[in-house]
Amino acid sequence: MKRRKFLNKTIKTSLIGSALATNLIFPNIVKSKTKHTWVAVSAFDKAGILGRAFSRLCDEITRISEGELNIRLFHANELVSAFESFDVVQSGTCQMGFGSPYYWAGKSPSITFLSGIPFGMNFQEMSAWFYNGDGIKLANEVYKEFNLKFFPAGNTGNQMGGWFNRKIKELEDFKGLKFRMPGLGGEVLKSLGTNVVLLPGPDVVPAISSGTIDGTEWIGPAADLGKGLHKVCKYYYYPGWHEPGTCLEAFINLKFWDNLSNDLKRLVEVCCIKSNTSIASEFFARNSYAVKKLNDEFNVNFVKYPKTLLKGLKKESDQVVNDIANKDKLAKKIFENILKFRDLSISWSNYSEKSFLESRI
Repeated sequence: MKRRKFLNKTIKTSLIGSALATNLIFPNIVKSKTKHTWVAVSAFDKAGILGRAFSRLCDEITRISEGELNIRLFHANELVSAFESFDVVQSGTCQMGFGSPYYWAGKSPSITFLSGIPFGMNFQEMSAWFYNGDGIKLANEVYKEFNLKFFPAGNTGNQMGGWFNRKIKELEDFKGLKFRMPGLGGEVLKSLGTNVVLLPGPDVVPAISSGTIDGTEWIGPAADLGKGLHKVCKYYYYPGWHEPGTCLEAFINLKFWDNLSNDLKRLVEVCCIKSNTSIASEFFARNSYAVKKLNDEFNVNFVKYPKTLLKGLKKESDQVVNDIANKDKLAKKIFENILKFRDLSISWSNYSEKSFLESRI
């Protein structure tokens, strides 16, 4: 027994001695990992597609990092209101946020162009611009001014034109409407005499029901069905000329971003890439089912905008967006870059998607 105790003590002493020696000779080999705890805030409510999607993104980063980067998400109005998300992340009060760049249009003339432009690029084209063009580089040029790091983290895909309680046949019909439409599309409607109102998601249906607004665009069939917009509006117009593929974003306070290891930075980047594609895929799948349900169960009146109206909207959009871009050097730089990439996309899309879809019909 004495011999066994002696051996155990000797082995323990040797192991401790070896560990100390290793640390002295190779100080970087044995090193504890720094753990980070972040608070994330979202501009979207908990119940919708985006609430669930961004919860998954935060959970996935936490799980894959094995708690090295633990992210707790608060949805709109759980910690701060939807439109306060940007400010609390910029200040460093919270570390991460989710939204869409056009929500922060008042912060910078250039930021709203990152969501997309009327008659601009669809999801596939926008992703190509972000990942294989100048998109992410230009976005970070904007966000750096606000002490933030930018990531594309989702896309709505093609949206719908909006919900109305009266028919829209010509440009004059937009005049005098109280209508919810954010971003550059909203600026186009303003130029046509529309009283454009920016409301967060939870407030949209109550505002229509009370008569505060006459109608709204939201996202697409799945999200719109979930909000119950078919219960408060008569006509569902398409296509979504104003948002052909809207970017959803993750933004991170630069101080906290810079404190992450390269491995954790890469993990966040990869998870956001996955989120970007998975959200777009989920919207496409859910929209397909929702269109059928809106047609079959609720007899929703789907109405296509007349060609002459779309032509007028295109002409007005080109003028309004160009005027906005020309007011700011960086906005103009981004807008011109988007147009250049869009022209390339149109050329290829005519040979590929457009001709295939026409032949399939």
